[in-house]
Amino acid sequence: MTELEIDAFLNIVKYGSITKAAEILYISQPALSRRIKSLESELQYKLFIRQKGVRNITLTPQGEAFVLIAEKWKELWLETKDISPISKNTMFHISAIDSINSYILSKVYKTFIEENNHIHLVIHNLHSQDSYKYVENKLVNLGFISNDMYSKDVKTVPIFSEKMCFISNTENNYPNVVHPSNLDCKWEIRLPWNPEFDKWHNYWFGTTSKSLIIVDKMSILDDFLQIKNSWAIVPFSIGNWLVKNNKNLQISELEEAPPDRIYYYIQHINYKSEYVDKFLRILQKYLETIPGIVVLLKYI
Repeated sequence: MTELEIDAFLNIVKYGSITKAAEILYISQPALSRRIKSLESELQYKLFIRQKGVRNITLTPQGEAFVLIAEKWKELWLETKDISPISKNTMFHISAIDSINSYILSKVYKTFIEENNHIHLVIHNLHSQDSYKYVENKLVNLGFISNDMYSKDVKTVPIFSEKMCFISNTENNYPNVVHPSNLDCKWEIRLPWNPEFDKWHNYWFGTTSKSLIIVDKMSILDDFLQIKNSWAIVPFSIGNWLVKNNKNLQISELEEAPPDRIYYYIQHINYKSEYVDKFLRILQKYLETIPGIVVLLKYI
């Protein structure tokens, strides 16, 4: 698998045509086709459905699944090319789930860089399962996850826990204390926090319940909560941040709430670095300033 083959595949997907992709890459169509055939031969499955007389390309199911992998491969390849002018010791890779990256770590990153401005910080936004794979393969130095897993090569350490709360638009007039039995799931903006939350959700709303919207990106939650009657269940730190930045939102306490959400850091068992220690100390100090959080990390 080469960079030329990955570029050929991604450009065909982007422009929807082998003809257009060949023009952009300044190569002939037969040469472009050979790159795709070579890639398919290595992968041992077809990426495109080939139809005579049809100009626009169609991806096979395997091709659709390969798009994200190809984009990640390209990103990692570009990073490897950037290493040459940079001392390996100054590169520090961190992965984190979206909710921690957006609402917790952004300020920690800033402080860390201010105190260690010789560091080349690389941040990856990854789901918990992907973070484990990156740490196992030593692609990242430190990961932050919420769904803990077992890996013989990875150390998993609790950082903090927090309660889940109910958040809604003030115009909806939800009470200050809310019981799940009084909620209508059809107005829920649902986020798949962790398996424990899913079990709680299935208990109160059933396995076949239909939420208004299901999202996995925190950045769009604020907009969706402007929908009349909409509501969401979120960790307190996120709810607190949203209310601070939007006066139209309010937090309510949940009766018979989901289990507290626990966050962890992960690192390879054979990896030790002063930068990890520095970063975790800054993180602990910052966590101690956030209301509603129980700090489990004892690094100072």
